[in-house]
Order: sequence, then C-alpha cells, then structure tokens
Amino acid sequence: MSTQQHYDAIVIGSGQAGTPLCTALAGAGLRTALIEREHVGGTCINEGCTPTKTMVASGRVAYLARRGADYGVHTGDIRIDMERVRQRKRDIVTSFRSGSQTRIENTRNLDLLFGEASYTGSKSVAVTLRSGGRAELTADRYFLNTGARPSVPKLDGLSDIPFLNSTSIMELGAVPEHLLILGGGYIGLEFGQMFRRFGSQVTVVQMGAQLLSREDPDVAQEIAKILEQDGITVHLNANAKRISKGAGGIRLEVEQLGHGFSISGSHLLVATGNVEPRRCRRENGQARIHRGE
Repeated sequence: MSTQQHYDAIVIGSGQAGTPLCTALAGAGLRTALIEREHVGGTCINEGCTPTKTMVASGRVAYLARRGADYGVHTGDIRIDMERVRQRKRDIVTSFRSGSQTRIENTRNLDLLFGEASYTGSKSVAVTLRSGGRAELTADRYFLNTGARPSVPKLDGLSDIPFLNSTSIMELGAVPEHLLILGGGYIGLEFGQMFRRFGSQVTVVQMGAQLLSREDPDVAQEIAKILEQDGITVHLNANAKRISKGAGGIRLEVEQLGHGFSISGSHLLVATGNVEPRRCRRENGQARIHRGE
C-alpha cells in the first residue's frame, strides 16, 4: 500500500541535529516529516554519549571499590556482573530514546516515519516503511542528518576475525580477558580504561607517535601516564600488519620502528575513527540515500 503526502520540509535522520531541527521547523508552522531508519536520537543517545558514559560510571565504581582500602574502606573481593552493567546501559538508553520520541510524536505539524528513504525526484522521496508498505512524499526543503559510521581499516586478516566496534563492544555479556585496541583516539582510550577497570588486560596499538593525535603533546603524555598507571599497555609508532586467529583467540602482528612482534588477545576493538557515509548515490536512475556505508 502506498500513500502520497506533501510537506513543507523533510528531515532524514533523527540525530542530534535532525531532532531539534524538525521540531523547530514544525514550531515555525511548517508541516514537517522526520524519517528515521532505525531509532530516534542518533548516535549520541543510542551508541555514543549516553551509553558510554553510563558504562564509564560503572567502571569508576569498580575502580573506587578496588581502591577502597586506600581510604580505610574494606569492600572485599570485587566481581563484575557485565550482564547487569549492560542492562543498566540499555535501560537508560531506552528511557532517553523514548522521551525524545514522545516529544517528537507530540509536536504539532510534525510526522515521524520509521523507514528507509530513497529519492525518486528532485523534490520527492519514497519511504519503505518499517511497519510495511510504502510512502511517497514530496517537499520543498530537504535536510539530511544521516550521521557517520565506525571506519574499518585495511588490515590483512581482519575480515576473518569477529572484531568489535564502538557499538558492539557495549553489548558484551562478559569481561574480555585481554582486549586489544587498534587506535589511540578518544573512543579507544575511553573503552580501554573502562574495561581495564572492569578487570580486562588491555593493550592499545597506536600508529602515531602519541595518543590523541589532535591534542597538544604534553596533554597526550599526561593521559598516557594515567593509562599506564591503570595498568594499560600502550604501543606508540606501532603499525598493525596482520591479524589472525591464535591460541589465545586473536594474534596481532605489529611493526614498531622497524621491529616486529606479535600480541595475543581474546577480543579486538577497532577504534580507528569514524567516516561520513556517502550521502546519496544513483541506483537504477534514482538517487538513493545511504546511511552507514
């Protein structure tokens, strides 16, 4: 079943820009449609700020509990219930997402459609609705808020390894024995410290001469000191050359300043940054909006 409607404005993607924009447009009296393929809130609420900071808080509690004796507080053995950490994260994300979605649905002049959009003309789109059916929409103005995705480096053997990214690592139900991290940026270091506090052995492999390549060297050096005090191993000027399945789960071959060595780990987190997806491309004579590719 197909329906046809005209809007003053259509926003595609309900991330941190798309959500406030669509409500502002509707508030200004423009009949507006918001099209979202997966879930309201974009990366920040669902896979970024909200869930990571929730898990960071759990990691900090574990860290303080282990240091309790330093302050004269004896807590006994510390045990991490990763399934409970994960469920707490899911519950908070659901609460934030539901609140945002409710506000959108209650906004006058604003329609929320869940589905995937494809351009059918210069001012028209077709939406394959998640609930079934198809909607044909036209609009005078279009705004794309389709976000970014984790990058995947060209590394020999990586396609044969079930590696983690910044989203899938938050769905682990158990603490990794030894977490290998490719990338010394904010994402890699945040998860590295978090899982070290949960009890994992953590090794960071950074291609550059310092962690956090966009920061001043003195800042990066101090952060490296903090991580090393936490017990995290950091390899700088280290190029990952190949990865394969090994006795310990994963075997990563590294070259560092002309010297080669290998590291064994149980899990691999690829944290080499995010890339913008191609906003749209033509398929069968139509411009198709793409997200996450």
